[in-house]
Amino acid sequence: MDSKNKKLNINEIARLAGVSKKSVSRVLNRQKGVSEATREHVKRIMDEVGYQPSRQARALASDQSFLLGLAYNNPNPSYVLDLLNGSQLAANRLGYEVVMHRMSSGDRSVEEIISFMRRSGCDGLILTPPLSESASIVAKLCDEEWPVVRIAGDNADFPMPQIRYNDRTAALKITTQLVANGHSAIAFIGGPKSAGPTLRRLAGVRDAMALHDSTLDDVLTVYGDFTFESGKQCAELLLSKETRPTAIICANDEMAAGVFQVAAAHGLAIPRDLSVTGFDNSPVASHLWPPLTSVRQPVQEMTALAVDLLVNANDRAEMIEQFEAQVVLRESTSTPRN
Repeated sequence: MDSKNKKLNINEIARLAGVSKKSVSRVLNRQKGVSEATREHVKRIMDEVGYQPSRQARALASDQSFLLGLAYNNPNPSYVLDLLNGSQLAANRLGYEVVMHRMSSGDRSVEEIISFMRRSGCDGLILTPPLSESASIVAKLCDEEWPVVRIAGDNADFPMPQIRYNDRTAALKITTQLVANGHSAIAFIGGPKSAGPTLRRLAGVRDAMALHDSTLDDVLTVYGDFTFESGKQCAELLLSKETRPTAIICANDEMAAGVFQVAAAHGLAIPRDLSVTGFDNSPVASHLWPPLTSVRQPVQEMTALAVDLLVNANDRAEMIEQFEAQVVLRESTSTPRN
C-alpha cells in the first residue's frame, strides 16, 4: 500500500479502509457505533500507512481537547522528570498530549489552578503533591466537576480518585534496618513540617523506633524544604551537636546529598562514621559515593495509571490505588562505629 505521495487525512484513511469517514472518526475518538472488527481494521490501515491524526481535527469532531493537565510545584528536578515521562508516554499511547503547569507558591494557588484549567481547556487534571494534599484546591476542583486524579493524596473524604504509595511503611522498613544494624542515635531530616510526605515518613520512623522500645529524639528531628541547600543546612545543625547522630534518615535524596557534602566537610566518612538514607531513589542516589540507600517511589507508574484513569475510567470517584514503595539498599549504611 503506497501512500507516500498522498496526503494522509481522514478521507484518505476512509477510502483505503473501505469505510465511511464517520466510522474512521469514531475509531479515532474511541466512540461507539463501529464493530470491533472494523475498529481493528481501521487501526491496522492507519498503522500501515503511518497515519498520525491531528489533535486539532479530533477536537473539532468531538467535545474534547485531547489534552491532559499536570499541575506540580515540587522543586526536585528528577521527580518532575519522572512525572513528565510517566504521564507523557501513557498519554501519547492513548492519543493525548500532556500540558504541564508549574504552580507558584502563595495564597492564590486555588485561583491559579482554576485559571490554568479554563485557559488550557484540558479534558482532565493530574494533581501532584503537595498540591494534591491541599483541601482548598481539592474542594474547589470538586466544585468545578473536572475529571481529576490525585497523586499521593492523604484525605479520602473528597469524591476524587487517588493514587498513593506506602511511604510510611517504607520509612518503617528503612529505620528498622538501621536499628538492626545497631543504631540508636537516629536523626530525621524532613521537608516542610506540615507537608504530607514529611508527616508520613516521620510517622514511619517513629513507628519503627517504638517497635524497638525507643523514641526519636525531637532534638534530632529537623526540617528542610526537599532541596539540596536545605539538606546542607539541616546536616550542619545535626553534625555540629556535641553528641551527633550515627545515622540520618532524609525525606528525599536531594537533602541526603546535602548531608554527604556537610559530612565530608566535618571529616566524617560515610558509612564508617555516619549512615545516611534518602527517599525517591532518584538518579542522585546512585551518583553519590558511596551510593545512597533510598526508597523507590514509583512515580512514572503512578502517573501512567493516572492518565489511564482520566481517559478510560467511567466511575472514578471512589477509586483508591496504592503502590508499595521499595527500599533499595546500597552502601551508605553500616553498623555504627564503636
